Amino acid sequence: MRLKLVYIYSFVVTLLYLLTACTDGIEASSDSNGQGEGKEIPVSIMPKLVAGDENEVSQLRVIIFSTRTSNPYGPKVLVSNQLIDINEDHVAITYIGYNDIYVIGNEPVDLSGINSPEDLKNIQMNTESSLSASKFVFFRQLLNVNVRSKNEIYPEGASVPVSKLEIKLQRVIAKLSVKFDLSTEICENGNPTGEYVNFESMELLRTPKYSSLVPNKYKIEEGFLDNRVFSLGNGSTEQNHFAWSSGDIYLPEYLPMDEIYRMALRIKGTSRGITRIYTLPIGDAMNSIDSHSTEWNITRNRHYSLNIKAVTGYGEESLEVKSNVSGWSEINVPIEITGASFLAVNKKTVEVKSLRFYSYVRFACNAPVEVKLPDEVTIGNQLQMTIEYDDANQKSGRVGFRRGNWNTGNDIIYVTTLKSGTASVELNLQLYRSETIRVGNNPVTWAEAMGYWEEANWIRTGIYNDEFYKRATQETGCRKYYPEEVNENDAIRGKGCWRLATIRENWAINSAEAWCIEEHDTNDRKAYVSYGSGHLIDNYKENKQYRYNCTLDVRPPELSDFIVSSSDVTNVTKGNASSICTNLGSGWRLPTGKEMNYVFLNAGTNGLPNNFFSDSYWGKNEDGTFIVATMSDPDGSATTDELRNGRHTVRCVKLRYTPIG
Repeated sequence: MRLKLVYIYSFVVTLLYLLTACTDGIEASSDSNGQGEGKEIPVSIMPKLVAGDENEVSQLRVIIFSTRTSNPYGPKVLVSNQLIDINEDHVAITYIGYNDIYVIGNEPVDLSGINSPEDLKNIQMNTESSLSASKFVFFRQLLNVNVRSKNEIYPEGASVPVSKLEIKLQRVIAKLSVKFDLSTEICENGNPTGEYVNFESMELLRTPKYSSLVPNKYKIEEGFLDNRVFSLGNGSTEQNHFAWSSGDIYLPEYLPMDEIYRMALRIKGTSRGITRIYTLPIGDAMNSIDSHSTEWNITRNRHYSLNIKAVTGYGEESLEVKSNVSGWSEINVPIEITGASFLAVNKKTVEVKSLRFYSYVRFACNAPVEVKLPDEVTIGNQLQMTIEYDDANQKSGRVGFRRGNWNTGNDIIYVTTLKSGTASVELNLQLYRSETIRVGNNPVTWAEAMGYWEEANWIRTGIYNDEFYKRATQETGCRKYYPEEVNENDAIRGKGCWRLATIRENWAINSAEAWCIEEHDTNDRKAYVSYGSGHLIDNYKENKQYRYNCTLDVRPPELSDFIVSSSDVTNVTKGNASSICTNLGSGWRLPTGKEMNYVFLNAGTNGLPNNFFSDSYWGKNEDGTFIVATMSDPDGSATTDELRNGRHTVRCVKLRYTPIG
């Protein structure tokens, strides 16, 4: 499909590019002196459908409204409303000024009579017919596009001009998928009850009768369709196990004016002849981290997936559900969070098992967060805490907790408050009694007891040092230990899950003289040695040897060999990409294709950040070849010259540890 645009210089006319443009060497001027009045400038364009298969769209319409002046607040008038023959060239007209551009694929009704933006906003689509249509409607609007000249087009909010304007079409519907894979036994507070649910049906509540072509709030008085009912047939052959998958359930976009009327699933079953009903709300807020929203909207072009994993009560939202909100296609534009104070978290119970590593809860908010601990709990020996934001906007991130070295007693829950502005959420921090085993009767150095590289005997390392852990040439001490009855690869109690005991933990088992994980307060070459119940000495780590005891912790995370810079630098050309990294300091560079692929696979884990918001990133292989990594080509191996000539985002990498020697 190719489009052509026309410039009329007497009216200071300019170019609109849709998707990908090639000017064939023809340039246009933005002079307004009347020269070349009425002259047509053909521009060949090859649009791509980013959202889905091109075969899904059989018809495209472009509607343009323009101020035709440099006043962004001036009234916009219709300058173009034309169907585009997808097999033929097309001629469109636009003007210098501020333009609203609408592209509609498979229009739901005849839009040839549209004369104003208000006309478009009033277009409604019948839900039953739109969801059963052979081809779905596609739509995208770009508002207040500032067109100054052929090569100066500024999308709203952009400070750098583009010479072509990419329009990424989105479906105007969403889809839902529900998967059951669980034991049918009801559990309460984690304890099995011996009672089982027989799942029978699932209903979808509050499906609106209409949706709008242009996103708009739904008026409740418009009404809802009858509930959609799905029979639940068990696909599992295991006893007391239920498995069922809905496939794709298409939904209209639904932006309720009041969350009381949010869309919901009502799941019905019976146990002991009693009907059990479980109601699950559906929308962006079911996973506010993925959706960047706490509204209960059904947003177009999104995929809402529910994985039901357990029955945790007798009804009304007593199901353990893992929910996910993602872009249906590769498009998933983050939603800016605005409005009054709010705070959303991905879980409210945090298991704080480790002394060495944080257990995290993710949050989304619109103001910086703070943590209020119970009055009897202090940061230090009792509990450690960190707040890590995804970026400088401080609108999302995670809070981490780990146990303090003095906290060895019984199982306990700390009720903690997370606050953002006037909003707050209570978190239950679950801590556990230490499990300490007498292990090392053969005396070793402190570094050996820790499982560290021997250099740790001369340097302060802290409770855990990943560099010294990784550089150890052999497994020793608590790093090597695991109980005889346990498989060494067991993720909970196997090799790597144990650490050197603290002072308090050694005292709790009345141990003979044994190394402690704590180092001396002022001497980096010393660590503490405890004995009996309440006795403590210190000694040099490198030339003194003692026995050791090991405490159950969690296995150290796998870390990448490199670190990644903290934020995206967008809209960068190939010529400037490398300098973005070198300006960060020694060792920083563009990632190789192998490193980019690793980041795409492991973002948010293995010591890597999780704030990658761009569709494409610059990279550079060891042979000096520039590459571009995308979701569909994460190692950049399919990079084309067209991509190399474009603008992409930069994230830089650097070796995590300085090479020895």
